[in-house]
Parts: sequence; structure tokens; C-alpha cells
Amino acid sequence: MFEKLFAVGNKIKQALVGILHSGSSLNERPFLKKNNESNISGLYIIGDLAGAPVIKYAMAQGYEAIEHIAGLPNAIGGNDASALETSLLDVVIIGAGAAGLNAALQAKERGMRYLVLEKEQIANTIENFPEGKWVYAEPDTQPPKGKLWLDGATKEELTQRWHDIIQENHLQVHTREGVTGIEKKAGIFLIKTPKATYRSKRVVLATGQRGNPRKLGVKGEEREHVYHMLYSPRKYKNENILVVGGGNSAVEAALTLSEQNKVFLSYRGSEFSRIFKDNERKLNKAIAAKRIAPRLNSNVTEFAEHEATLKINRGSSDEAEKIPYDHAFVLIGAEVPRDFLKSLGLKMENEWEGSLVRTIILSVLGYIGLSIFGASLGGHAYFLGLDLSFMPSWSGAGIWALSLLGLVLFGARGDRFAWLGVSFFVWYTIYGAKVGKGEEFWPYQDWGYKFLSFFDRPWSFWYTVLYTSLMTLFGLQALKRWG
Repeated sequence: MFEKLFAVGNKIKQALVGILHSGSSLNERPFLKKNNESNISGLYIIGDLAGAPVIKYAMAQGYEAIEHIAGLPNAIGGNDASALETSLLDVVIIGAGAAGLNAALQAKERGMRYLVLEKEQIANTIENFPEGKWVYAEPDTQPPKGKLWLDGATKEELTQRWHDIIQENHLQVHTREGVTGIEKKAGIFLIKTPKATYRSKRVVLATGQRGNPRKLGVKGEEREHVYHMLYSPRKYKNENILVVGGGNSAVEAALTLSEQNKVFLSYRGSEFSRIFKDNERKLNKAIAAKRIAPRLNSNVTEFAEHEATLKINRGSSDEAEKIPYDHAFVLIGAEVPRDFLKSLGLKMENEWEGSLVRTIILSVLGYIGLSIFGASLGGHAYFLGLDLSFMPSWSGAGIWALSLLGLVLFGARGDRFAWLGVSFFVWYTIYGAKVGKGEEFWPYQDWGYKFLSFFDRPWSFWYTVLYTSLMTLFGLQALKRWG
């Protein structure tokens, strides 16, 4: 019985969380505080996972993270007993991409005891780029930070320079050694791999997310000639190619493939606004030469054997179009490795944590308390047909106050459902009491409208004042945050 109730409650919670997340960005990231520190003190996140997919930005984050750590007490060596242990590192850097390597170079520069752990190969994301792919050093207006070399170059030239820098600086990098878990005991991190357990004062997570390509989730996407990465574009000749995506990776793939093939480029947006200027110039040229046929405002709905169905938004209506293809490349970004991050104890942005059941119980108790309190003002004390008029009004006020206090306290401890309960109480009160005298919702029936009227002004007036004040407050916060 209880198992069934729990299962139903869990489904309701999942459905509610889905609704609450429906307006959120797909690019879910770990929760970060100042200086890219996660909810776990001493564990920092940089690079793609921290919202810096551009190499130059990722490098800057690696440099800045180490500079911040180096300025903390006992960050470098130190003379406390634990720091004198040779097995205790100052920092372990997880990931040997642009962010991780630049962090390692700066850690060495600062005289820190460090180690880089990489589950694959050095610069794995770039190594998996298509052969001959040009790697940009944008934005041009921002000079690179740190000692890692970066300039416009092919992927082969760039990775060779990075390998040379690693050798020249004798960086401590362990490849093919992925992290399986991280624990923090007595202020020290225990970083576990299949080969060893390392002890460190701090951890910098720079793993990226390119190894988890995002999928469309449509019928036929599992077909063998539908891919989510492009390795060797030169092997495709005189074929119909469908590329799905509107970022730099998708556009660059379409450009390279269009040299020897007929390419259709499907993008859900109305324009390619997120790509580098050089890519935009090349794309416009390829479209003008009819080597690439763009399909804007389109979404793939199905991959058949050699034909893909696109739904194209024409403004007032949608229309379907069949696109012939021999190979299709879905290049729409990557998913955050959420399971791995959660296994480390990391909190995600906008994550709904807390107890929905507890929030519902406290909220209902609060409304019952108001129903009891309202009886002394002309209302009716009852709940689900149960007469509660035998209870004194002061007890109702106490039940309401304690319930609301409980929601606030749990909310202050990170329970977002508790804050949802507080918000629901405020807005339910506004709508439940403002409808008019004698028409109020439970528990405000026959007393809420009069009791919640101030200075002879109707409740609708104060509702307007509250709404305007909140919108002004949120607007000022938005201006402060985003300019």
C-alpha cells in the first residue's frame, strides 16, 4: 500500500519538476558560486561544464581558478602537519583539455603540487574533431591567459604544439586514468581511479561534456547512417548529406562536406546567429553557390531509410518536407554528464531539491489553521467536511504561523519545494480573497475579503500594487545582472 502511494507521489513530483523546468534552458550546468567553486567547498569547475565552450574562455577559467586557489591559506605547500605529507597534493586537475592543461601550467608556475588525470587522451575533444579542422582563437579582442599556446591552426598543428608544451614543462599528466569517485574527509579530497586513490586539498574539474552528444529523440535516429560526430569528412563523395544543427560544429561540418557532396543544413532557428564571423562568411558563400541548401525554422521528425522528414515553420502554418540523404549528422551539442556529476555530490543549476510531500503537509496545515482562525471573524472552521469549530481561534493562528515558519526554515536550508509552498500560499491568498465578499475560496470564506482589505481600499488595488512592486524589483535585478 505504502509502496504504491510512494510510487504515485514520485510520479507526481517528477511531473511537477518537468513543468517547473519546462521554461529552462537545455544547457543544464553545475551550480557555481564565486570563482567557479561548486557547492562542495574546495571543488572548482571550469571549461565547457562551466559554460565556457570556446577554447580561449576555457583557458582563462583554468588560469583564473589556479590564481584564486594559490591566494588561499596553505594553498601551496604550507607548514601544517598534513601539508608536509608527500602524498598530499595541493590540487588535482581532472581533464587534460584547454582548461585543464592551462590550469596545470599555472599550478606548476605557482610551485604547487599538482596532478592531471585524463580518462582518454590529451586534448581528447580536439583530437576527435574532423581531420584538418581549423581551430579558431576567437574572440580576437581578448588575449589568451596563461602559458598554453593558442592561435588559429588546424587541429593537428594545435595538438602537436600542446604536446610539445607538455613535454617542455614536464607536466604531470596521467592519461587513460579516469576518475571513478571523489570523497571529502576531514577537509581532504580522496580522488579515486581504477589505478590509485589520490589525496588533495582541492580539486579542479575540467572534464568537458563533448563525449555525451545530445540527440533529437526522433524515430529512426538509431539508424546506422545517422551519426552524432564527424571524424573523416573527406571519405564522403557525391552523396546527399543532411546536417542538423546551427552552431559552429554543424556549420563547419556542412562546409567541409559540401566540397564533395550535396548538403542540406537543417536548423531550428531563424538565422545562424551563434557562429564565428569567418564561418558565417563561408556559409553565405556556400549557400550562394548552391553547395549548401539551408532549411531554417525546421525540425527533423523522422529518419527513414534514405529520407528524412522535416517540419518547417512557415509562420502561420507548418509544412512537412522530405529530404533525401545517404548520411545524416546530428550535431546539436552535448549533454552534461549529469549522473557522474551527481555521483560526486554536485548540485545542478535550478535543481529542485527538497520534499514535496513535506511541503504539501505544511501548506495544508497552514490553510487548516487559517480556517480555524477565520471562524472568529465570521468564517467557518472545517476541512474536508470535518467540523473544527471546537478549536479556539488562537490555536488556528498558531498552526498557521508554525506551518509558514516551517516552510521558510526548510526553504532557507535549500528546499526549493518549500519556497514553492510559500509562493503558492501568497498567490492563492491573493486570488482566494480578492474575488469579492462572500465569494472567497476556502479557507477565506466569509471573512478573507474584509480582513485583508486595508485603508478602505479593495483587495484588487493592493494586488495591483504588489504585482507592480514585484515586477519592478525583478526588473531592476535583471538590469543589474544582464545590463
